[in-house]
Amino acid sequence: MSFNTSRRTSALAAIALMAAPVSASAQDAISDSWQWGAELYFWGASLGGDTTTGADIDMGIDKIIEDLNFGLMGTVAAQKNRWTVFGDFIYLDVEDTGSTTVDVLGFDVDIDGKVDLRGFISTAGVGYRVYDGPGTQLDLTGGLRYLWLESTIELKALGLDVSEKDSGTNIDGVVGFRGQSDINENWYLSYYGDVGTGESDLTWQAAAAINYRFEKVDVVLGYRYLDWEFDDFGPFDDLNLSGAFLGVKFRF
Repeated sequence: MSFNTSRRTSALAAIALMAAPVSASAQDAISDSWQWGAELYFWGASLGGDTTTGADIDMGIDKIIEDLNFGLMGTVAAQKNRWTVFGDFIYLDVEDTGSTTVDVLGFDVDIDGKVDLRGFISTAGVGYRVYDGPGTQLDLTGGLRYLWLESTIELKALGLDVSEKDSGTNIDGVVGFRGQSDINENWYLSYYGDVGTGESDLTWQAAAAINYRFEKVDVVLGYRYLDWEFDDFGPFDDLNLSGAFLGVKFRF
């Protein structure tokens, strides 16, 4: 695996727009038939962490929006009896351009550059209902977290064009929980957490949200934190994404 681009932080920051926690979309009463749910969301997250050179990463939501070209995001969950399957899928395309001047043997050389980064991140798995009490449901979960990034760099200097393409992947196994608790007939809390390892030394996430239930649609407002401590992923030692998210759940 390799990922050697000097501007990868833009791509991972764009992921912060997309990646929302796997929520309790399908956590209704236990049924012998499949109960489906889906969610569309926006996560106003910021990116932090450290590179292998010791530099700090700190990118806010304003920079992420500025560089974003295209993105798709969504969550799907299905429940039958005490079992649930779920998946969170995100695709993005972020582009950044710029220019600089470097000193080459005492001469100033102008360099124009463009970086195009694409990424995919998902957390998918299964859950088993361990508690189904009055107004509260709780599942234990297990699954995989997958991260893929691809970069293309184009540089122009002294009449020469240089292009480089690189990509990297990271897969971890995770275990955790997901659940919801009713406040009243319309309002309820949802929560999710997991921790795991694999190609990373450690990855974990935690999320909580307050939800308002309509007949077929729920509105969600919450906060999520997602963290990786990498073993070998290009220039990064660790990365974290954190911020508030807003979403809509559909039940069918």
